This record gives sequence, C-alpha cells and structure tokens, in this order.
Amino acid sequence: MDERIRRAFDAVRADEDLKQKTLDTLERRQTRSAPRRRPLAVAFAALALVVLTTAGGLAYTTPAAAVSVDADASVELAVNAFGRVVGVRCYDDDAQAVVDATPVLHHTWTQAAAALSDALSGTDGATVTVSADSGHCERLLSDGGAAGLTCYALDPETAQAARDAGLSLGKYRAYLALSALDPTVTQDQAGEMTMGELQQCIDACQGHGYGYGQQDSEQTQTAGETTSAGQGYGGHHGQGHGYGHE
Repeated sequence: MDERIRRAFDAVRADEDLKQKTLDTLERRQTRSAPRRRPLAVAFAALALVVLTTAGGLAYTTPAAAVSVDADASVELAVNAFGRVVGVRCYDDDAQAVVDATPVLHHTWTQAAAALSDALSGTDGATVTVSADSGHCERLLSDGGAAGLTCYALDPETAQAARDAGLSLGKYRAYLALSALDPTVTQDQAGEMTMGELQQCIDACQGHGYGYGQQDSEQTQTAGETTSAGQGYGGHHGQGHGYGHE
C-alpha cells in the first residue's frame, strides 16, 4: 500500500477495524489490477518488435540489383537495396568451387565483386556487369568506380533475357556485342566460351572491319567516370532474380 494512503487513513478518525478492512480492500484491488497492466505492455512491446523485425528482414533479403563477375567462370550476385549480397548463383562447377572458397554473402557488393574478380581472373582479368533500375544502377556504378572496379550496365529487360538464355549478365552483354558483329554466333556458343574467348572473337571481328558497338546498350564506368554507347538506360526493374538465399 502507498505510504501516502496509509498516512491519510491514520489521520481519519474512525473505527480501527473499519479502517483496516478498507486498507485491505484497496491492497487486494491493486494486487489484482497490476498484473493485468504489465502483460499488456509486454505484449504490445513484443508485437512492435515483431513488426519491425519482419519489415526490416524483408527489406534486407529482397534483391534490388544483380551483379555478375565473369572471367574463366561466371558468378552472379543478388544485391539488396543496402548494397549487400543476399544471394549467389554459380553458372558452372568452377564458379561454385570459387564461391565455396570465397565467402561473399552479406558482404558489400563491391567487396564481393573485388574478391571474386581476384579469384576468378584468368590472364585477361574479370568483367563486372550491373543490372538494376536506373537510379540504383547509377549508384552501384558510382560505388564500383570508387572501389576501382570497371563496371558495365545492363538494363533490366535485357538482364531478364540473359536469365531466360541461361547466361550471366556479363556473358549475355558480350554475346550481344559479338552477335552484332557476327550474326551467326549463337547463345549456346557464347555460353561455352569464357569471357576472354568472347572478347577475342569480338576483337577478331573488329579487325575485319565490322562496326562494333552500334547496337550495344552498355554504360561503362571507370574510376567514377561514366560513358554511354547505344540506347539509353531505361525500362523497369524486373521482379526478383531467381536466386536461392543462403
């Protein structure tokens, strides 16, 4: 019982038995009501925590961009809106072996791309290709340039075509460049080549006087500088990237 209430009762001139009964009644009411308020407050706090955790977790695990790293093997990363890797796709056994030895999940995409570039690079180095909605793609390209990566952009609709063809973003971009020079090249043939071999074919076609780049729709960023060739970046971001989250 609150001490102030006790003092107030002491000041009242009444029968002692009556005052004691009244005090006992007040104490019982306080004892019954207090436990009800505490669980209710705890329940509201727990509900708020669940809502915040669920919303934050969903935002974190949802892919907002795709980044492929291509050399002798190809790895594609699902990247969330915070620039963190939340999924990995390997296009061959060699790529899987590299990913097993080079953990990239939950790292920033620039850290992951740099580590994979070092691990995958053959004699010709690795290429990094980014696909996202236009605003997010520009931010990713800027981050890549600041990290010393040379990145190429692929619009979301073309990126979806790459997935339909079973090719990484980087290989599909190279396939489009090569097919513009040599229409006889098929997607299957491009898929069997490394990025170095695709680039050699492009160089060979250019050496024969073909007009490389007329149908290429890429943006290239090196050390923070962006140049564009072909059609502008546009379209809308496709739903999901088909990655398995680990």
